[in-house]
Amino acid sequence: MKSHYAVSTASAVKSIIGDNTKAAIGNAKSAELYDLKILKDNIQDNDNNETRFVVVSKEDCEPSKINKTSIIFSIYEDQPGSLYKILGVFEKENINLTKIESRPSKEGLGKYLFFVDFYGHRKDDVIRKILNEIDEQTYFLKVLGSYPEFR
Repeated sequence: MKSHYAVSTASAVKSIIGDNTKAAIGNAKSAELYDLKILKDNIQDNDNNETRFVVVSKEDCEPSKINKTSIIFSIYEDQPGSLYKILGVFEKENINLTKIESRPSKEGLGKYLFFVDFYGHRKDDVIRKILNEIDEQTYFLKVLGSYPEFR
């Protein structure tokens, strides 16, 4: 079987309509919508898989009952304790981190971008304080946004 790239599961499902020599991975609703047969369901390798969708907006989201904030930052130098010091700012203020991910920044060996999600809204006083402190300790900081947590 040969794999093909699709920009989304919806476009993958649409691309196989009328061709019984192809298959696509999609959700049950798309199979129903396009009158397609489900060959196999529950194909995930982990029963706790979740898909996270992001809504991009130019408008700021107002604080709600439970909020999360997503940031991206890079540190000045790759040395022991640099990331630990930044993450310690959250611990000091008793703010729970929900995700930490690193990616090479493509600016050289040992240069990384760190994506962090945590509880709180960027307009909260304690979060504002944390972001100011992190900004002073990092080469680059960008608040990607604050949004209500959906469960």
